Amino acid sequence: MPRERACTPLPNRKKPASALSLPLFDGIPAGLGDTIEARDAPESIRFIPSTLGISNPSRAYAIRVRGESMLNAGILSGDVVVLEHKEPKVGDIVAALVDGENTLKRLVRQGNRYFLKAENPDYPDIVPIEALSVQGVVVSVLRNMAEAA
Repeated sequence: MPRERACTPLPNRKKPASALSLPLFDGIPAGLGDTIEARDAPESIRFIPSTLGISNPSRAYAIRVRGESMLNAGILSGDVVVLEHKEPKVGDIVAALVDGENTLKRLVRQGNRYFLKAENPDYPDIVPIEALSVQGVVVSVLRNMAEAA
């Protein structure tokens, strides 16, 4: 005769967080700077904001990386970086507009001057001649392992 099993009710769980749809843009150079025309995002991706480190979902977006300059920071060509428009800190990896060209690099400060540093010794630092404007701070990196192999 089979033994009776007791069922323990599951604890009350919080309502699941709702997913957020982030715009996914075609690409940002992680190599030498490149001009990218402003346009609508061709795709979007859905996530739960807290799982990606997003503090303000209305200020977040995602972009696919092109290039190898951030290799030693663990960011590969084809990865998707999730960025948030917020105040950058020295050492953050940022999407930036430098003298009219977009790039993804580490923000560095030397004295009173800011510049961008590649995380691959094959690529030069990018020192602005006229202007450096941070467009977003990287909060997460997403990789499709099937494509990475």
